[in-house]
Amino acid sequence: MATFRRTLATAAVVILATAAVPTAAHAALPTLAVGATTSAADTVGSGNTCAGFLDERTHLGNLGIRRVFASAGQLPPSNAVNCHNNNGAVLWYSFKTSCTPAGVAAGTCDTEIQNIATAMPAGSYLTYNHEPENDMTGVQFVAAFQRVYTVAKAANSTLNVVPIYMSYQWRSGSTGVTNNGTGGDREIQDWLVPAAYADAYGLDLYWQASTRGSEPDDPVSVDADPRMIRWYNAVSGLGKPLTLPEWGIDDDQGTRASRGSAIRASRTWLTSHDFHIIAYWQLDNWYLGTSTVPAGGYADPDGVAACQELVAAATP
Repeated sequence: MATFRRTLATAAVVILATAAVPTAAHAALPTLAVGATTSAADTVGSGNTCAGFLDERTHLGNLGIRRVFASAGQLPPSNAVNCHNNNGAVLWYSFKTSCTPAGVAAGTCDTEIQNIATAMPAGSYLTYNHEPENDMTGVQFVAAFQRVYTVAKAANSTLNVVPIYMSYQWRSGSTGVTNNGTGGDREIQDWLVPAAYADAYGLDLYWQASTRGSEPDDPVSVDADPRMIRWYNAVSGLGKPLTLPEWGIDDDQGTRASRGSAIRASRTWLTSHDFHIIAYWQLDNWYLGTSTVPAGGYADPDGVAACQELVAAATP
């Protein structure tokens, strides 16, 4: 599902606060800022454009952070860097390397990481292998991420380097993130990047009625999602800001209930639980724009209004 989502578009609402980093300096973050969007095909070289981001601003308000993804160590595209510099679309770049996680941890991809970090604009966001639970073990991820953090921050101290986890694998009974005390390499503690190597922590969370099992069929607040709570309980004590860099809500069970109440309730919970970035994924089943609704989506005027309220609540 993560790969599928990366071909969609993201709209984000961001609430940011300055947090001290024990090992390196990072950008001074505004107390309250606004998020962003990308175009429909948001992988490097596949049509990702600043124009798509600017168009989405016309639907949801003054979005400010733009997610862009890379699959094999590509540099951030000039379109994304220029959009950051010229249009206030703060770049959040999620990349994978051409090396294995073990190779990353061993330093094999240091030059690749340095080049990416150096090309990133000041005050931007960088994530190595977001949603890693599908690709490696927790032990492998933490070792690789610590190396990425150290190398990237040495190359560009203004960066905010943030691990992003995958809510699907944080569901109860998951084999991707276990909690059975067996001492394996996928236990909850194995996935936690130490606070000295993270400027914040992120979770991608998607809600769809048909995949929620016994959970409610109507859109709900994020605090009613056990995957969110399981992750929150694991990372909230680490002393760093929390983020929701991808978030989607869909009622695909007949009534297609409005997401407005869920967005408003989620905003209340998130902003009172140290979440500094809230990013709504803005296409397909989760779409909340005012243009043509894509296949799988549905018109939701109150959901759009709630998302616009979330954007409007943020200030430069």
